[in-house]
Amino acid sequence: MPRKDVPHGGDQATMADEFTQHHIKARDEDIARYCFIPGDHVRGKKIASRLDGVWLVSDTRGYLVHTGTFRGVRVTVCSTGMGGPQVAIAMEELGNMGADTFIRLGSSGGISPKTGVGDIVIATGSYRGGGTGDEYLPKPFPAVADYQVTRALVDAARDLGVPALVGPVASVDAFYRPDNDEHNELLRRGGILSLEMESDTQFIVGLYRRFRCGAAFVLDNGPRIPKVSVKSGNLNIAHHQKDPLFVKAEETLIEVGLNAIVRLAMEDGELR
Repeated sequence: MPRKDVPHGGDQATMADEFTQHHIKARDEDIARYCFIPGDHVRGKKIASRLDGVWLVSDTRGYLVHTGTFRGVRVTVCSTGMGGPQVAIAMEELGNMGADTFIRLGSSGGISPKTGVGDIVIATGSYRGGGTGDEYLPKPFPAVADYQVTRALVDAARDLGVPALVGPVASVDAFYRPDNDEHNELLRRGGILSLEMESDTQFIVGLYRRFRCGAAFVLDNGPRIPKVSVKSGNLNIAHHQKDPLFVKAEETLIEVGLNAIVRLAMEDGELR
């Protein structure tokens, strides 16, 4: 059984021989098969707060890791911060400790005309605008989500009465990239629903390492509901802690993700 005295980190982590990974200081038995990998540490804590018997496993190198159970399913939550490299390292090290199913619950900005603040998007794949995945598989290789995980997310949303948008998203490396209306129009023409920064890496690493991966997002802007509460640089973005549409939808997103994990565990024979 994992020890639940103190989180791993700092000097304690450097001295513990049983910690097998370089960045995430945890023991193999601390990590569950099913992992949520949100970017935002605040969202990670919100997910963790829904778990029974939850404990802080590790807080090192920008990774905040909790493990607990939800309806009898053992779950790990590892918030990764921003960008593809952080996601890839987390997946590699969590995978080395026994995880094989990764669901990203993130935020994203809508670009499709049918998107707006508070919408839920479930990704079927991702446009590869990031660079980390290139270290695994070359650009012509598609970044697609695992069908079983995506179906579990879609079915969970349906059963909860959540009107999720399902389709491709696009990942980019530069959050404050210069406006490129022509490129964004091309993405819209291809059916891209929203922009974010990690899912292309997540899906490519998953395909390469034979992990099951899915992703769902709450939108913090979009053409359909243009009025938002914060202007950041050249972007209008809903405040993640204050905008009522976003806050409520984020709670819904977490509920969808947790119920999807239960579905997967039942299909995997982990629940009787």
